[in-house]
Amino acid sequence: MSAQPLTLPQRLTAFTCTTDPAGRILLIRHERLGLTRWELPGGHIEPGESTVQAAIRETQEETGLHVVPGRLLAECRHQWDGRTVGILYFQATHPGIQQAEATESGIEAVDWIDPRTLDPAETSPLAWPVIDHVAHGRSGKLYFNATHHKTSAGWEPQVIGTWRTLKSCT
Repeated sequence: MSAQPLTLPQRLTAFTCTTDPAGRILLIRHERLGLTRWELPGGHIEPGESTVQAAIRETQEETGLHVVPGRLLAECRHQWDGRTVGILYFQATHPGIQQAEATESGIEAVDWIDPRTLDPAETSPLAWPVIDHVAHGRSGKLYFNATHHKTSAGWEPQVIGTWRTLKSCT
């Protein structure tokens, strides 16, 4: 049996999993590749930006809210269409109860949602492991791999393995 070579990410993206004092999570409803689901805010890293700065900037651009960054919660290695993208998820908080609103085109809604009421079928498979990790108060860091497969509705992200550390890595 031969070992598979390690594929390093050709690109990094950064997202936040932001909670408010009531324990709700800040989510955006967004269409990607033909499917509209709840997702965590985030996106690409601009030249000269750190991953944390990118996650905070993207969250503000997509929701209009300034959030306070925390620890690195999760890392995903997403292999699709011959590329490998590293996805970093940072914990963040928002100090108050404030209405968020969509500030970018393509985002249908922004809302604070209690993760216990969130339907996994209405949530991006790439966001669900992170939301579940936070909702259950897990302190370790989450790692997962993902890919995409074609369905009649469009391209569907698929998580193909998860694991986590037992303690916080910060």
